[in-house]
Amino acid sequence: MSANTGENQLPLSALGARELVLPYVRAGWRAMGDDVPAWLFFWNACLLLNTSLTNLSPARPDFAPTILFPMGVFVLFTTVRALKSPTVRFPRLALYVPVAMALGLPTLNLLFHTPSPLEVSTLRTVYELSNFLWAALLIRYFWQRQKSLLAFFFGVGLFYGAVLENGGIVLGFFDEQNLGATMVRPFVAPVATMIGWCVVLGMGTHLVWRLREWLPGLKQSALGSAVLVGVFATMLDLQIDPIATLTGCWVWHHSLPPWFHGVPQVNFVAWLCALIPFSWVMFRLQDKLGVADAGRWTPRQLGFGMLAVPYALVIALLAFMTTTAVLEGTTGPSWELLATFASKWLAAVGA
Repeated sequence: MSANTGENQLPLSALGARELVLPYVRAGWRAMGDDVPAWLFFWNACLLLNTSLTNLSPARPDFAPTILFPMGVFVLFTTVRALKSPTVRFPRLALYVPVAMALGLPTLNLLFHTPSPLEVSTLRTVYELSNFLWAALLIRYFWQRQKSLLAFFFGVGLFYGAVLENGGIVLGFFDEQNLGATMVRPFVAPVATMIGWCVVLGMGTHLVWRLREWLPGLKQSALGSAVLVGVFATMLDLQIDPIATLTGCWVWHHSLPPWFHGVPQVNFVAWLCALIPFSWVMFRLQDKLGVADAGRWTPRQLGFGMLAVPYALVIALLAFMTTTAVLEGTTGPSWELLATFASKWLAAVGA
């Protein structure tokens, strides 16, 4: 027997197989489309692993285990979604398929890869321009769902990130002179790395907004939600920064001792001390203004968000100074850099 489709004669068995598979394919495609920021963790992790294995000269297979950090975030998110989301049509597939991909694709990359080293200058350019690709994917995602989130992440978030990125350079912790393709004066940080803050904030915050939807207890804690944003973003950084440091995308001050694949400990401390206060302030602001998770921000509410940025910066600075004092002591390299900057600033103003 056969079925007339209007164009071809297909056996009923083939038609049945197609009708059986299509719902699963559609569900998987819809899941990726609904949570693009989560899948950016997956694809970033895979691409950075491949870079470590094939594009560096010499290759750095010792960087390979760093994929566990961002991939762990992806697996955690997709597992909670599969187990807790009431809209998941095929829970078992929603659980098994992402986990299989998270294990399978990196394993295949480890087993079968061909060295294709790139010049260091090329790798820097790729890193610099890739931030705009990730930003474009997020912009498209938020544009289709809630346009005001573009103003939140690429307005309020960009303001915050620009202060942090340029501040770290001005304070002397690192420089980014090798990333010159997107350098715009009077900034001392390239546009690419400032945009990077919008990307990590958008990715991390989206995941937490979704988790708060499925885990009601999390929604009751602005601090717990903020800690998750900070941890998720830092997990991504734990894979990015060893490669970025090795290729000279940023160069750390010589007084800062290497801690994790050449990256100083203070870098990860700074990420947590920057992201957690910002996220906490914004979650608290959401509650006070009545803004739903992933909901619409009015121009007035976005204005309050901008006004809250200095408040978040003060908390971040205090958290950073306290944490580095505990970890390094007040005579450690971080405080020495802060003291050097303070003395230069006081001399400049004639104090």
